Amino acid sequence: MTPINANAGEYRSYVGLKNIYIALVTKDDSSGYATETPEYFAPAAEATMEPESNSTTQYFDDQPMNTITVEGATPIKLTISGLPLAVQAKILGKEYDVATGRMYDNGGVPPDCALGFESEKANGAKRFFWFLKGTFAPPSETLATKTNSPNPKTTQLTYTAVKTIHRFDLGDSKSDSLKRVVGDEDATGFVASGWFGQVQVPSVSVPPALALSSATPADDAVDVALAANVLLTFNNALSDSAVNNVTLMDGNGTAIECARALNTSKKVLTLDPVTSLESGEIYTVVISGVADVFGQMLTTILSFSTITE
Repeated sequence: MTPINANAGEYRSYVGLKNIYIALVTKDDSSGYATETPEYFAPAAEATMEPESNSTTQYFDDQPMNTITVEGATPIKLTISGLPLAVQAKILGKEYDVATGRMYDNGGVPPDCALGFESEKANGAKRFFWFLKGTFAPPSETLATKTNSPNPKTTQLTYTAVKTIHRFDLGDSKSDSLKRVVGDEDATGFVASGWFGQVQVPSVSVPPALALSSATPADDAVDVALAANVLLTFNNALSDSAVNNVTLMDGNGTAIECARALNTSKKVLTLDPVTSLESGEIYTVVISGVADVFGQMLTTILSFSTITE
């Protein structure tokens, strides 16, 4: 057996918890494992992981000879600030009506989800977690009347993690199904970049290079309407800060004030000019160091001209 060669920082205590992410499991069978792109879940307060296990000792020749231990599911008790109704519906298999902002509690069957988060340690380094498969139980919520002393209530819910059906290649001719993947910044060889960009498994695929899939108006477009917005569609989900790295400029190189927004998939970035564009003007869209969730960056320039009125 290979000797343990841990670094000193790996022994430090946990002092924090943040960045809870979830991803629906879309495939888990003998042929493969797949999930949706991870999404932010909720502000974190506490996570308690309590693996279920049972042990039995065998006796032979009037003495204990073998101890057999079997690990079962791992219930994870989460305490969070609150949970949007749309997120509740997603993790519990209920219906959510976007038009009216209402969740319809029709029972529902909770789908399999992956759950990830990170914990800071006493030395400032972080330990990262992904549980590959599990389901959420309905949250526990306590409501109370206001008094002259603040008494805020949190939301508590339990995620029960189990092993996957799919067996992963673990190296050294070993394969097995998995319950979780854990990484530590103090461990030799570990790289945290892109941890929440996709659910981490032993054979995480290399993400495609960040590219611009389409642009409206298209590059070199002419006769663009003066009320047009700029829509940029990327092949990978972008980081939240990406909106600050795209600028619309007029022919004099002056930045045009725009409202910026990413859609829910974080692949479509919209620039909405505060005022109408000028007639017969050439505009430039400068994409400067836009980053995706994997840490990859893209820099490019597009241009178009508006209709002459």
